[in-house]
Amino acid sequence: MQTLGEPRRALRAWTRLPALLLVAVALHQLWLAHSAQLSAWSGGGFGMFSTSDVWGRRHLHAYAISPGARRELDVPKRLREQMRQALALPTEARLRALAHQLVAALPQDEASQVEAVALSVYAKHFDPQTLAPSGVPLRSLRVPLRDTAP
Repeated sequence: MQTLGEPRRALRAWTRLPALLLVAVALHQLWLAHSAQLSAWSGGGFGMFSTSDVWGRRHLHAYAISPGARRELDVPKRLREQMRQALALPTEARLRALAHQLVAALPQDEASQVEAVALSVYAKHFDPQTLAPSGVPLRSLRVPLRDTAP
């Protein structure tokens, strides 16, 4: 036999669900910020007011590595959204995908010579005493594109 208190307890449990979901989202965002270098401005929440580390202040260096040469790659306009996503959350998967897309954007004769792509994401840091800006490396990845063994 069901008492009057049991439906109220069940209702009370459901009313706690939104708060628990918000806590779970906040904890996930904190984990991404500390483990995967998520920009505080990209994750939302009030963490964005504690830092100037917005994806627009981060920068990417991409190099095509060929036998005996290393050349910096420009990011074509059509890949700007993928670059923005890689700057906001520079995971290995995003950087690896961007490396392959950068090589695909090269002319065929150049792309055939590229053995690997090196990518590095930097955040802008300001010295607390002098306010001089500098780049702080967040994540670097070397993506081999073909087997270089004989």
